[in-house]
Amino acid sequence: MGRRAVEPVKELNIMSELMWKYVKTLGDSHAVEAFLEENNLSLPKDLIVCLKNNNGARPNRKTFDTDRSKEHMIKTLLSFNHGDAETVYSAFTALRKEYQRFDLVPFASDPFGNFICYDDSRGDIVLWLHETNRTEKISESFTDFLNMLYE
Repeated sequence: MGRRAVEPVKELNIMSELMWKYVKTLGDSHAVEAFLEENNLSLPKDLIVCLKNNNGARPNRKTFDTDRSKEHMIKTLLSFNHGDAETVYSAFTALRKEYQRFDLVPFASDPFGNFICYDDSRGDIVLWLHETNRTEKISESFTDFLNMLYE
């Protein structure tokens, strides 16, 4: 019996298949970098690219699971335009001043007042729950988070 060569599994890159609605043009093309520099933060490159290309937008696939619970929803990416309704600036300030969360960088919201964040201390994507000030791990990277979104 001869051996058949095993072909590598092709990874389905849903990130490129996501559609983003209601993208808001950045008033300042360097707003993301300025925010990071001003707050002495760094984010993964894939997250920065997505934020710049899809400022304030909503993905067509919205549902995701965490390591503790199922069927959470992303509402929108936070905007880097100061005049918009849901901005990274107000979310970041609230997490720091009201909740003493210096480890989280919010980049999206859900319909219930929670934020999807980059956890700077662990490098994970997490869901921050405002009622308990706790987090639930979503994924180890931003691309993994986008790839796990479902309808």
